[in-house]
Amino acid sequence: MFKKTIYFAAFFLLFFSLARAQVRVTSISWESSAPKAKNWTPFAPVTELKLGATRKTRDKLRAVFTVRNSSRAAMEGLVLRYALRLRLVKDGDAPENGVWGVPFRVEELRLAKVPAGESRQVRAIRFELNEQIKKLSGTGFWFDALKLEVMVEPRRGEELSGITQESVLAVTAATPATGNR
Repeated sequence: MFKKTIYFAAFFLLFFSLARAQVRVTSISWESSAPKAKNWTPFAPVTELKLGATRKTRDKLRAVFTVRNSSRAAMEGLVLRYALRLRLVKDGDAPENGVWGVPFRVEELRLAKVPAGESRQVRAIRFELNEQIKKLSGTGFWFDALKLEVMVEPRRGEELSGITQESVLAVTAATPATGNR
């Protein structure tokens, strides 16, 4: 009788550990679309954000992050949160002296369902960078990088490892006097 109880308990634990849905953020990439006549170019991957001499971005920027459900059960009603930060640098100072500011934008995205063993791509599109650029204008500070932090809202019984991911996008800005920063 004792052996049967042990086997049943082991089977029960194994079954529920495999069936428990666990969604993780596996990757983040950045994409940009530039204005072209009256339309926009298709979104293309970027590794750096280039600002013009006006220190504004004309391009549409978006982040694409991939979430993967590694379990044997579908996961529904997911909440994904992301935060955007700027690495601030004093004008004329070395980039290594920069500091990460507090998040200037925090958003929630909802994902209806991720089937078992599959991945889904989610796009974050609201960055409002030009508003931040305007706030920094004339302060003696600038930013040289943009950081996106993404998190899957944890649920009861889930592990915390793998539910967060971050990506940093370098920013270069041309200055009106010299043409580059």
